Amino acid sequence: MDYDPILESIIKKIKTIRESRDMSQESVAGLEVSLRFYQKIEAGKGIPSLKTLLIIADSLGVHPKELFDVPLLKDRPLKKEFQKRKRPRSVSNKSEPAVKKKKR
Repeated sequence: MDYDPILESIIKKIKTIRESRDMSQESVAGLEVSLRFYQKIEAGKGIPSLKTLLIIADSLGVHPKELFDVPLLKDRPLKKEFQKRKRPRSVSNKSEPAVKKKKR
């Protein structure tokens, strides 16, 4: 799956929220994210880590799930079907004898 359109949607959402709250890039970046890196993120030239997205959400005053609430993720299936792993049956049902500990 191509994740670039999803990342672009998240970045657009960040920028839209920032502008709607009349915040500067400097105020969103704060002390924890460099201004240059934040500018690269908004320009689509930097890929934010999960920690950076959490910092940005906190600076914007929104829950992180709001940043991920984009149409491309809503249409995506929630769960992939995986083949079940076949477990080999045990050869023996006998249990090992208990080992007695020596008393001192």
